[in-house]
Amino acid sequence: MYKMVVIDDEFIVVEGIKAMIARMKLDFEVVGFAYDGIAALEVVRNTRPDLVITDIRIPGLDGLSLIEEAKEFLPDTAFVVISGYNEFEYARRALTLGVKGYIDKPITMEKLTEVLRTLEKEFENLEQTNIERQDTERKKQAINTHIDLLIHSIIREEADNVRLLTENIMEDIKNQNNTIEEYKNESFKFLCVALGVFSEQKKQYERENLVSYKDIEVLSNWEEIKGYVKGIIDRVAERIDASKSGSSHRIIIQLLDYIKLHYNKDIGLNELADMVSMNPAYLSVLFKDEVGMSYIKYLTQVRLTHAKELLLDGHKVMEVSELVGYNDYHYFCSIFKKNIGQKPNEFKGSVRKK
Repeated sequence: MYKMVVIDDEFIVVEGIKAMIARMKLDFEVVGFAYDGIAALEVVRNTRPDLVITDIRIPGLDGLSLIEEAKEFLPDTAFVVISGYNEFEYARRALTLGVKGYIDKPITMEKLTEVLRTLEKEFENLEQTNIERQDTERKKQAINTHIDLLIHSIIREEADNVRLLTENIMEDIKNQNNTIEEYKNESFKFLCVALGVFSEQKKQYERENLVSYKDIEVLSNWEEIKGYVKGIIDRVAERIDASKSGSSHRIIIQLLDYIKLHYNKDIGLNELADMVSMNPAYLSVLFKDEVGMSYIKYLTQVRLTHAKELLLDGHKVMEVSELVGYNDYHYFCSIFKKNIGQKPNEFKGSVRKK
């Protein structure tokens, strides 16, 4: 039931409205009444009604001044004014105060019913809006709570919790967003937060190697997006497990030994990843984390170290290029100059002079 207060300086009007309300099959209940503005303000303050019906001309404090005062502490209460036939100026001012209805005297059942039915629909719509708003806030709070827990799980290196909370967060995001584009945007934001926290924990970790909005943008359905996000977070969880168990160190040692023996072969990161059953993007991050430089840079250093030894042994530059794994002679010379500061022939000459 919606609570209502009736205010009029005429006893018969107040009692008449109360009687009409009692006969109507509407969700309104009179919880208070008054015959002057001063008493009315106190009644309104004490009962905090959903609706106030007040005459404009009442003693002590006129109806419009009463509305202005009451709105200070009851901004959501609706007001309907009663006015005589010639009080148009009052009616115009009432509109500026956001009054919801206007009833001219004499008050009849039909006039009162029309106003109250309109207000009843407004109240119902407002209630529905409030329910939807509260539901949205509840869903946002659920996401924030789960993200907070996930952040703590990353910091504490709790890989299983990271995986579980990601499931919850992706479901929260889906429940909150109506379109797949919103789902993509919020999923990407979540990834950025999670990877940002993880990169703070692991200073050498490169977030951009794992996630790109372009990768999410091309996905066409909810499951693909969820799968992409879970794949990224799984790599984070794997990295957490690896750092705790020390297995990452053993894997990299295995790969370094392999590179030492096969540096002159055409070995790419994909091949190494297959050897240790890892995702290439994840292995790229892991390699840099453990070795302190990218795989390509490390392989280049190994090859150039051997190249310098072969040049000092008297091998020709073209021969050295092939022996260390560069089939393109010009590319080898360019890489050598970029890293050593001299061309291969210049390097040979400068060493001989010494």
